[in-house]
Amino acid sequence: MSDRLIIDGAHLSGTGPAFEIDDPATGESIAVVGAASPRQVDEAVVAARVAHPGWEALPQEERSAALHRIASVLDAEREPLAELLTLETGRTLPRNRLYVDFTAQLFRQYAELARAYRGRVVPSNDPGQLSLTLRVPYGVVGCLVPWNYPFLLLAFKAAPALAAGNTIVVKGAVETTQSTLRLAEILAAEVPPGVVNSLAGGADIGAALVEHPGVDMVAFTGSTAAGRAIGAACAARPIPAHLELGGKDPALVFDDVDPRLAARAVVWAAFLNAGQVCTSTERVYVQRSSYDRFVAAAVELTETLIVGDPHDPDTQV
Repeated sequence: MSDRLIIDGAHLSGTGPAFEIDDPATGESIAVVGAASPRQVDEAVVAARVAHPGWEALPQEERSAALHRIASVLDAEREPLAELLTLETGRTLPRNRLYVDFTAQLFRQYAELARAYRGRVVPSNDPGQLSLTLRVPYGVVGCLVPWNYPFLLLAFKAAPALAAGNTIVVKGAVETTQSTLRLAEILAAEVPPGVVNSLAGGADIGAALVEHPGVDMVAFTGSTAAGRAIGAACAARPIPAHLELGGKDPALVFDDVDPRLAARAVVWAAFLNAGQVCTSTERVYVQRSSYDRFVAAAVELTETLIVGDPHDPDTQV
């Protein structure tokens, strides 16, 4: 576990207001963490800006090697990391083991993609011209991560950003602060000081990071309402924003599909992570001729789901 911010390689307590983190499976308080202060937000961004030129200047081989080291640490710490995710998310332990594995794979994937996709030569308009497309880093990327997949959704932001030569400032959700801080701690240990910085706190700290003039890009996953506000703030500056927002997702079941097979797919898509996924099935439209059989199969499958202690290997929800 971790309750410390990382700013320019130093592990610091947040000097803002303290907040509690609860175990969602029991409702019990499991930690008290100090939020970052506005000054610490500024210090984290400044540290990332100072570190950026040196990180960008490293050969790609060295940046990719750092991502591979991160993946190896995730492999080595698989069990305690999965336990931490279970404690903070309430998700089942076996599935959290898979998500630690997936997170490690993402760092390996982007380590190698960054070697292969660094630019291209494009056809020129006139003889004698040479046209190049180069992939270059933005600079400082603010990474805002939600509570449902704190490891994966940080990896999807941090791995490509770091591989390409960006530096990052991370702010996780209040509910899963320790998970986000722990993963950021692992990242920061394998790169120079200031390349990875992490903050804790609520929407006010997220807003301070988004609006900081030293941030060159924002990557956010969360609600549509918050995403609209972030998109507007970034457009006003203007800087690019990568927004992965909530959804209201239908499933369509036609009569050319086995209703039981369709029911299995829909029940899985609806109840994975207790339905707390931006792509979870929210409602189902079923062709009338298959309706009764589909509903019967979906109800039967739902009644067999085991709701319980996330540490119990038999628990499904």
